[in-house]
Amino acid sequence: MAVTRERFEQGMTYAAFKEQMTRNRDRFEASEQRFTPSASDVEAFSKLPRPLNVLVLAEDWCGDVIANLPILGRLAEASGKLNLRVFLRDQNLDLIDQYLKEGKYRSIPVFVFFDDQLNEIGRFVERPNSVTERRAQKRREIFARHPELGSPDTPPDQLSDEIRGMLSQAITAMREEIKPIDNREVVQALREIVSSVKATPAYGRRDQASEGGSDQLKKPVKVAITYCSDCGYQPQAMALANALLGEFQLLVSSLELIPWFNGAFDVSVNGELVHSMYRDGGFPASETIARAIRERLTTAG
Repeated sequence: MAVTRERFEQGMTYAAFKEQMTRNRDRFEASEQRFTPSASDVEAFSKLPRPLNVLVLAEDWCGDVIANLPILGRLAEASGKLNLRVFLRDQNLDLIDQYLKEGKYRSIPVFVFFDDQLNEIGRFVERPNSVTERRAQKRREIFARHPELGSPDTPPDQLSDEIRGMLSQAITAMREEIKPIDNREVVQALREIVSSVKATPAYGRRDQASEGGSDQLKKPVKVAITYCSDCGYQPQAMALANALLGEFQLLVSSLELIPWFNGAFDVSVNGELVHSMYRDGGFPASETIARAIRERLTTAG
């Protein structure tokens, strides 16, 4: 079952997900603060020809969500090219059951990358296999160094409170030690997904004969994006602006971002309203606005 635009837009923004967290928000924000994407990481996403839509399935009780979703959030913020929508797994079984790990497990987080037409590009589920393998090896090393902990195969509920506490502290310390390596491999997995997105020629660089001749491209257009700043719509506004500038370059003579209120997200091209959240619902696909720009480029003069 495909994810529709309407279904995708029902998800929370990254900021809204954080606001509704009732557990582990301090750990979540600590993960954000400790992760700083490198210039190379940011470039890998910011050079995308168009913003990507990313469907996220998460819960605030999940350790892998606390570890990995902040990485995606920081990359989205730094690049302006990832439009995140977060869904709570347990309230959206129709979604999680499309992205089961190994076809069986409702593992989270799930990050599903889509293009602007909501065609799937790739997905990330839970954590990279290399991270799982490293943790398992480090856990075995803990038991080898501390025979007083007993067997690594003993279920936690059969351990004494003292041993369970010692083991928990050792595992927590181990994960903190290897976290920079784990983060690096999470970023690499996400970069590999978006690396399949190929740059497309900007509109102004296409063969002019195929677009109707150079005499049709006379006057660059003006674009205005009005967005509700209180609602946290700035990332969507910036992502749309980056997509339009990336495609049209000098054919857009001005692009204005206008902070507003009351849930607004309106886009005007040459003074004509081409998308309104109130009228049309949701955020516009960048291709919708690009089509409006093309129409005005070929009729301007």
